[in-house]
Parts: sequence; structure tokens; C-alpha cells
Amino acid sequence: MFIRKEEFNEVKIIPSILVYILLSFGVSFILLFVNREVLNNNANAVQVIIDFSFILFLFYKLGVNLTKIQNLINDYLRKINIKEIIDVVFTQIVISFGTTLLILGMICLINIDTANSLNNAGEDVFTNTIASFILTVISAPILEELFFRVVLFKRISKFFNVYIGMILSSLLFGVLHMELAIVGAVIFGFANCILYLKYRNILIPMTVHFLNNFLVSIHTFLSSDSGASSDVELLSQSDASAYLILGAIVFIIGMILFIRFIVKNRKYIESDAFDNKTYNFNKLL
Repeated sequence: MFIRKEEFNEVKIIPSILVYILLSFGVSFILLFVNREVLNNNANAVQVIIDFSFILFLFYKLGVNLTKIQNLINDYLRKINIKEIIDVVFTQIVISFGTTLLILGMICLINIDTANSLNNAGEDVFTNTIASFILTVISAPILEELFFRVVLFKRISKFFNVYIGMILSSLLFGVLHMELAIVGAVIFGFANCILYLKYRNILIPMTVHFLNNFLVSIHTFLSSDSGASSDVELLSQSDASAYLILGAIVFIIGMILFIRFIVKNRKYIESDAFDNKTYNFNKLL
């Protein structure tokens, strides 16, 4: 067990959600009166402000200070396993790619216009490169790991058990990522919960999240640049079979890798699931 002497405060779920909602409305309300165009034309930049404000709130509630951060970093440097991090990110990308192809293939058979709309929707999100990069690669991993793992996963696990905490927090994490790779997001949530249990340090799953989002962002930016200088290729119903077959193969490969990851780290899940007395929540961040 990796347990540090320094204690972090416990943060409740409902108050955290309410604060995030208030911050979202508050920042939007202020910008609406100061400059409506800023709100309308810089959605990503506005979201960055909201996210970092919420991160500061979580830091305050958790009782984070420089000493604890230094201890957390030192602990992180002792435990980090680069190979495992790369393996988890690779598995996540494979599963997400597979599920994206499967869903697109299914939608192609139902409604080709909807499939094309979904296939090209991701490029429209990155309207401001700098703000989008900060939002996707920096603020989102920090905020989401703090909330979904440190707050949601730990809190639910404390009142029920680690299995229920892992399932509910990962499902919510996936559902809030309303995109084609939603299944991959759910599995990503499970993987980061396992890493959190294994290493007792939120910086490990944060690193996985950073790297995953960085690679996805690079791919999206490159796709957007190439798409701006060439005609957009539209899907056709004849693509459905190829997408379904390739998607199924890629998804199965990803799931095999994920199952191997679970089996390898099974002992870390079971030990905490059945003995909450050894799972000191206040000393875990």
C-alpha cells in the first residue's frame, strides 16, 4: 500500500457539481455583459477560464499546498512506469478507434447524412488552436482526473465499494464525453481508476490523460489543416461494411489488451474492494 502521512481533505460530490454550474453561469453572465462577442466567438477560451476556476476551487477544498504538491511529485517520480502509461494510452486509442468505426458503420446503414455530420463534427470544435490545446491537453485532464477519480470515484467507493465506484464514475465519465468514441471513454475511465488504485497518486492517471489528449489533439489539428485545403470526403453506404469489419477487428484487439491490463492489475482492485479499512481516502490524492 502506498500511503503518505500528509492528509488531503475529502470533497463532496453535490457541492462540487453546484460550484461548477455556478462558475459556468457566472463567467458566462459576466462576459455576456462585458462583451457578448467574446462569449460567442471564444467558447474554448471561456471554457478554459471556467475549468481553471473550478480546478482552483478543488485545490482549495482538498487542502493542497506546496509541501503536499512536492511530496506528490516525489512520490510520482518514484512510482511512474513509462511503459505501462504508453500501453494504457495505446489501448485506449485502439478501442476508441474501433468503436468510432463501428458506430459510424452502423449509422451509415441507417442514415448516411447523420454519419457524415458526425464524422466531420470533431473538426469544428477546434476553432481556436491555442485555447483548444490548453482546454484539451492541460485543463481537461487536470479537472477530469480530480473530479472523476479524486472526488467521484473515492466518494462513491467509500459509501459502497470500489467496484461500484469504478463502474459509476467511469460510466458518467464516458457519458459526458458525447462523441463517437464514448465506449472508449468509459473504458478509459476504468483504466484510470485502476491506475489510481495501483499507484495511490493522481498524477499517474493525469499523465495518461495528458498523453492521450495530446495525441488526439495533434491528429485533430493535422486533420483540420489538411481538410481546409482539400475537399471533404463524404461517406457512402458502401463504406458501412468496411467500417463494421475493420471496427470490429480493431475493437477486439483493444479489448484483448484491456482485459490483459485488468488481469495483470487485478490484485490492486480486489484488495481495496474487500477491505476499505486499508484504503485511507483522506491520505490519497
